[in-house]
Order: sequence, then structure tokens, then C-alpha cells
Amino acid sequence: MRATRVAALTLATTLVAAACAGERPTLRADTPAPTVTTTVAPSTTTTVAEPAVPIGVPAPNGRLYPAVSTDPEEVADRLVEVEWLLRGTPRDDPGFGDLAHEQQMLYRHLGRNSSWRPILWKVVPDALAPFLELQLQGRISIAGIPGGNPPKNVPAWRIIDPLPADELLSLYEQASAETGIDWAFLAAINLLETGFGRIAGVSTAGAQGPMQFLPTTWEEVSTGDINDPFDAIPAAALYLVRRGGPEDMERALWGYNNSDSYVEAVSAYAELFRTDITSYYAAHAWEIHYSSADGDLWFPVGYFRQEAVPVAEHVIEAPWSAPPPPAGQ
Repeated sequence: MRATRVAALTLATTLVAAACAGERPTLRADTPAPTVTTTVAPSTTTTVAEPAVPIGVPAPNGRLYPAVSTDPEEVADRLVEVEWLLRGTPRDDPGFGDLAHEQQMLYRHLGRNSSWRPILWKVVPDALAPFLELQLQGRISIAGIPGGNPPKNVPAWRIIDPLPADELLSLYEQASAETGIDWAFLAAINLLETGFGRIAGVSTAGAQGPMQFLPTTWEEVSTGDINDPFDAIPAAALYLVRRGGPEDMERALWGYNNSDSYVEAVSAYAELFRTDITSYYAAHAWEIHYSSADGDLWFPVGYFRQEAVPVAEHVIEAPWSAPPPPAGQ
């Protein structure tokens, strides 16, 4: 559909030969899940959500930018702990979203620091290993999508609440039933393009809406509202069919965005969501992070700029959007 980089998420290219260290070593399977539990009903227990204690200036919504350690061993241990906690925390618990945001930041750091990844594989239990591999594969792949130099300005976007995860899942499944396109591909595209619909704005290439259609391309597949997920998600499925899906999804995805790295990233996240539904719900709770020339910026729901402004000017006005000091400092 287009060849521009999805700057908002900077997710990440194929898993580099098992985390830049050849084959993934035999994983240690004795890392236990956290044992802190609370009784919520007779004979029913659930893990208590224990997100890291963030520091810094609160955003207008009261939330804080998660702090991540600079120690790779601490990052590895904490990621394993967070993955277990996500699997034991009810999705309607406010702590689930905080854990997911922290998970997102841990993967962003691991995606950027290839030397940390072999340390991670020493502590990942076998039960989690396939999911962590796919997370890193997707994270690294986005870095390979052509996009030019990191931007010096923050974008003219509005960040809004997405549709609930269950409602989006129903839309993906309905479009899948009508076209044969696996629901997980639609979810992965929605994630990469706009963070499941959080980004309301026009891309540098002129793409619009939660599935990022060019207006001329939109006319090929829909007469509905390009900004409405109820129209955009089935239109994306139809577009993938026109480009070769579901028989040849690699070709169809390349038609959606002419980048091999984009195809690899969408394929990795689709496989992750298909095989681990918790990862889908966690990714739905991820926030919008923007890789600027001056570092990573967080745009929570409520961010709004009618015009692009320099990063330095934005950070003065919104100090909560810049990373806090590393955890432990």
C-alpha cells in the first residue's frame, strides 16, 4: 500500500540469528512464575499485578512513563517476571495495562541492544521462549523498514482510545470469515499502523485511518468511512485478497507495504497473536511511543497537536513524554 516507515511504534527486523549469537542456546526451564497470589473467589486465585514502580512527571491522565533498568540481567529477569504476571492478571485489572506498557518498553530496549539478548535466553523458560522469539522478531523487523532519519519534530496527531480488544477481535474474525484472511494478520497490521487505532492523523505518505489507507487505494475496496474501524478492517481484508491473500500472504502483505521488513514484522506478530492470545491483549494495551532524533517519546491518550513542533519545545510543555532516569537511579 505504501513504503513509508511506521514511525509511531518503531517496533522492530527478523530475529537476527537467535539474538545475534547464532542458534538460541538451550533454555533454562527452571524459572518459576511469581508466587504472589490473592484469593478472589472460593477455589479461584489470580496473580497480583505488580508493575515496576515508575518515576518521573505524571501525564495528564495520571500515568507515568515506565522506568527500565540499564542492567541487561535485570531487564531479562524482569521481562520473564512480567510475562508470567500478564498471564496471571485479569485483563480488566488496571494493573494489566501497566504491566503491558512495561513489557512494551522492555522489548523496545532489547530490540535496540543486541548484546543483551543472549543474556535473556539464559533465563527464559521453555514455556515462554517461542513467544519471546516472535516478540523480538517483530520488534527488530520494524527497524528495517525504510524511513529516513529520525524526525526532529513531534507529529500533528491526536492519540485516542482504541476500540476494546474484544470488540476489535470480533471485527477481525468477522472479516476473516468473509474473506479467508487470518484474523491475526489484520490485528498485526492494525498494531503496526496505528497502535490498534490510537493514532488519529495523516501519515507522511497521506495514509489515513486505523488501517492506514491512501484515499486512492481506499476507493478500490470500500465506500465507507476510512477512519471508522468497522469499515477499515473489512476493507483491509479485501485489499489483502486483491493482493494475493489468503493463498499467498507474503505477497499480499508486500502489496500492503512494499517492504520485506514490514512483511516479516506483520508475520511475526500475527504468529504471536495466533499462538498466544495473552500477547494480543497485552499488545492492545501498549502505548504510542515515537522514536525522534532526540530519543524515545511517549504519547498517551489525549496527546494532540494540530501542527508539528520541535521535540525540545514539546518536552518543555510535556515533560512526562520523555523517558525518566533508568530504574534504580
